[in-house]
Amino acid sequence: MRPLPTLPVILLTITILITSCKPKDLTPAYLQIDYYDVNYNPQTGTSPLDVSTYNETHGENYDNEQLHALMQHTFTHVNVYANSKNLGCWKLPCKIPILDVPEGDSSDVIILPAFPLNGMTNTISGYPFFNVLRKKMMLKRGETCKVADYPLKFIYNNVTKIPFMETFTNSSPFMPSDTSSSTHYFQPVQVDGLSVGEIILQGEDHFDVHTSEITLPVGSYYVYLEMTYRVDNNMEIGMKLSTASSSYTVHQVGGVYSTNGEWKTVCFRLGGIINDYHNTSASVTNATILLTGIGKQGERTRFDIDDIKIIYSPRA
Repeated sequence: MRPLPTLPVILLTITILITSCKPKDLTPAYLQIDYYDVNYNPQTGTSPLDVSTYNETHGENYDNEQLHALMQHTFTHVNVYANSKNLGCWKLPCKIPILDVPEGDSSDVIILPAFPLNGMTNTISGYPFFNVLRKKMMLKRGETCKVADYPLKFIYNNVTKIPFMETFTNSSPFMPSDTSSSTHYFQPVQVDGLSVGEIILQGEDHFDVHTSEITLPVGSYYVYLEMTYRVDNNMEIGMKLSTASSSYTVHQVGGVYSTNGEWKTVCFRLGGIINDYHNTSASVTNATILLTGIGKQGERTRFDIDDIKIIYSPRA
């Protein structure tokens, strides 16, 4: 017959069981991300996007206004990772609960800006042109950590190219289309202290303008059109494409709607359109950006655009 356990053994066993059954602390830490943590702040003139070395790293010679245009984004969402876990996509501003928090040590946090693709709020896309930014942040259970206390610093990755950018400082890259009866084009003017391109229509007049040709890559590339705009009526955006062995065809990119006096920024994905069109062995295609709009009956209708650019980089 086996001997019965002694009292000390029983007490030790009970202690081990109680200790091992202690519930895990599930109190979350919170990460607070505000709009200007990832966007340019016009009131303070500060931005989380650093373009101070852009010319040097990208072999460009952009002036101050063009460099400023590179910072003009209106990111509405962020993709967030903490300690190698994907916390999802969040609309700004946001306060994110985080359960996986190391005790007494900092957390590895990644914040990636995102935006509504083609202006549609139900299609959110991460911005692919910045280097991935990793930050060490001290997250504590039951407390809120503000990203503003750990200022973000994004930079464009070295393989990003911008073959077309216009800030309307002293000229306009747009000209009336040969197939249109309109003679309107975007005139460089000062609006709210900014150099912008402007067309003003009286009544049901219209405009139909285009840029010169831009050479873009084909294949595994992110290719986007970005534009800041303030318009009184709908404006359509198209793209005319050709290669060395194929003639021009026109493709609809998208459109924007009246902004009721507000400035907005939109980003259109062009890579899919280019690759769908491309059916030759060439590695590049020639693109021309088209903008069209019509005035409202019996009204003065204004169309303002600024910081319009084509931007691309290879897919990872």
